[in-house]
Amino acid sequence: MDTPNPTTNGTPTAATATNGTTHHATDAAPAPITTMSPYTFPIDKLRQRLTRPGKTPLVLVACGSYSPITVLHVQMFSMAERHVESSAQQRPAGEQHGAVDFEVVGSYLSPVSDAYKKPALAAAHHRLAMCELAAARTDIMVDPWEALRCDANTGEPVYTSTVDVLRHVDCEINRDGGIETSDGLGRVKAQIVLLMGADVAATMGDPKLWPTSDVDAILGQYGAFVIERPMQTLIDEALASLHKYDDKIWVVAAFENDVSSTKIRAQLKNGERVLDLAQPVYEYIKTNDLYHEETGHAKTNGVVQ
Repeated sequence: MDTPNPTTNGTPTAATATNGTTHHATDAAPAPITTMSPYTFPIDKLRQRLTRPGKTPLVLVACGSYSPITVLHVQMFSMAERHVESSAQQRPAGEQHGAVDFEVVGSYLSPVSDAYKKPALAAAHHRLAMCELAAARTDIMVDPWEALRCDANTGEPVYTSTVDVLRHVDCEINRDGGIETSDGLGRVKAQIVLLMGADVAATMGDPKLWPTSDVDAILGQYGAFVIERPMQTLIDEALASLHKYDDKIWVVAAFENDVSSTKIRAQLKNGERVLDLAQPVYEYIKTNDLYHEETGHAKTNGVVQ
């Protein structure tokens, strides 16, 4: 996940819902929001029934630019799932509350929209395609909702906050009561959590990047699985300003690595061999000529975004 844009994660406190879409209250009537193409929430890889009794279904959601998606972005999900499976009970960072017995039932990638303007951002349809290629042989689903949201009047892409993505997934997964129990006799609400690297968690204490109300909702209501990134930031430093949410933060140990989309764009710029991209993603980038060799910036039909 890339570090958030200050305007991307901001969420006004008041909101109303129309046709399942959240619109935030402002002084003027909000513009209606729709998607650029017909949208259906992906459930093809969702495990709709628990395999063991007494478990709490867990859904992992990772938000980011994915320009391009790296092998680490994909590996984060398997790291988190191994962490869940490694113990009968998963204790959050603070351990002051009771442990939760999770079972992962769903994993989602949510790429940002083109409204998240920065030179390194390839067009949304390219990033969605690369995510689909990277996730093809995994249990990960790509949710295009955030990437495709637009102003219904102008067709222009709109910003969507991370907390609104989590609310969207929560609504879709739990609208009918959640996931079936292992005996098939009932349903239990799934726990939706944000999956992110420690480098992103380290930014959440900055109200200029993450409004306090958003952090309260993300970490207070939903929670997060935080993947260690020891070459970018120390986990204790990353979570230093987030201790009030310790009961909703689970730290996942990871090997040392310096994989990042920024590094990969630099390698593409320099014509180096890129080992941290899935081969189909690398081939897609080359076929579609997505990044300028001179700058590493993204291209849209040969034009810098």
